[in-house]
Amino acid sequence: MDKLAKGFAYLYGGVVIAAAIPYGLVQTVAFTGICAIMFVLAFLAMLIFGKPKRGGHVFSGALIIFLILCAWILLQSYGSSPIALPEGSIWKDAYDLAGLADVRISLEPSDTLNALLYLALPAMTFLTGLIVADTDERSLIILRVLAIGGGLVSLFGLLQFLLAPHSLLAVEKDAYIDSLTAVFVNRNTAATYLGVVLLLLMTFAVQSGREYFGRSPSQGSEDGLRGIPLAVYCALTVVAFTSLMLTQSRGGIFAFGTASLVYFPMLAFHRTQRSSREFGERPGEGAARRWSRVIIAIVLILGIADLLASRAIFRASVNGLDDGRFCVWPDIVKAVGQHWLYGTGFGTFRTAFSAYRDPSCGIAGIFDRAHNSYLEGFLTLGIVFPLTLAAFLLLIGTSFWHGYGQRKRLRPIPFVGFAGTVLVAIHALVDFSLQIPGFAVLYAAFLAATISVCHGRDTRQVKKKHNPSKMTIQNASQL
Repeated sequence: MDKLAKGFAYLYGGVVIAAAIPYGLVQTVAFTGICAIMFVLAFLAMLIFGKPKRGGHVFSGALIIFLILCAWILLQSYGSSPIALPEGSIWKDAYDLAGLADVRISLEPSDTLNALLYLALPAMTFLTGLIVADTDERSLIILRVLAIGGGLVSLFGLLQFLLAPHSLLAVEKDAYIDSLTAVFVNRNTAATYLGVVLLLLMTFAVQSGREYFGRSPSQGSEDGLRGIPLAVYCALTVVAFTSLMLTQSRGGIFAFGTASLVYFPMLAFHRTQRSSREFGERPGEGAARRWSRVIIAIVLILGIADLLASRAIFRASVNGLDDGRFCVWPDIVKAVGQHWLYGTGFGTFRTAFSAYRDPSCGIAGIFDRAHNSYLEGFLTLGIVFPLTLAAFLLLIGTSFWHGYGQRKRLRPIPFVGFAGTVLVAIHALVDFSLQIPGFAVLYAAFLAATISVCHGRDTRQVKKKHNPSKMTIQNASQL
């Protein structure tokens, strides 16, 4: 059973990595195939493992939120209401002129129904991840697969950018020629993907380094093999960081920088006993020394970023807020104001926004996304969106806080989960990475594995509970 569970964790992680490869899963055939595979994995996981034993309330809460959204999307597709389109709404005037009395909530019911799968895939990935990652070992397997697999994706992207800059996998690249996009069409999605992967790679590089340099001198000849994971993680970290900078994504690089400012101080001030095999700090290490490490790390990252991301920095300094997405946001806010209760229908942004677009912002191109996931969610889903989003953020936020208080040796996992969420949340303010299935699946799996660790317990804590008489004051202090 243990080998089966580990194999399932590797399989799950492999499917998540594979999901991003075909252009971020934006093509219908690839998307349908990954959906079928993930739903089969979800069924098998529930059949074999059952409901997760830890973080059960997160599983139940996420499932309830998903079912509420499904019910609401079905209501938008089939439900009719005379107050769905309020007086003064541009779309109500259009329906009145067309003589349509029976108006459904969604402006495009078929599009809304079809878009349900784009919500179901990351939701099922998250729920399946909670089932599979029900132990620390399986959680770390999934996170390592995501880190190494994502690192290899970044390596491919870097080689492709250097050797064949006009190619995107098997086709000719027709956008973002001067930017690294890896396997994605859009550089901003690539930047969000690489940012999350980079946080994971740095976490495991630190772990491997402490395991290697903290080894006992009396250990045998296998010490040489201990340096292999460290070398792999460090090499992939350098590759992923370089790739992230070469995307030239202003929002992605800024989001990663903000997440780093959150992540590095937490990691530096995490302390365990020297005997810890994972993520430990040396005992008695002063706050000044730890702060100096944080400052040095941040200065190094900023210095290297200044060299590698010079074009992105130049774009930010020249363009500033002169960007088409900022120009259309007031129009989106106006549309939200007229449809805040019921929404225009999930997946109908392209149709709904066309009636509100200001010609002064330019008439070239079609806005099929809002470049702000929060505004688009509010417009298409209505009041249900902020309510369910707040509930989900509360659910995962309390999980990270619980992990911070309960975990000792694996406390950096809640740290990286929180930092990754900060990165994604910030970039969602100016882009639509979360709406690209290939990235949404990765983030869902990343979130599931880190939250599972948050609700686990250290082995020593379990032994203390079952054998309190055998615990000494010295042993207790090592927890």
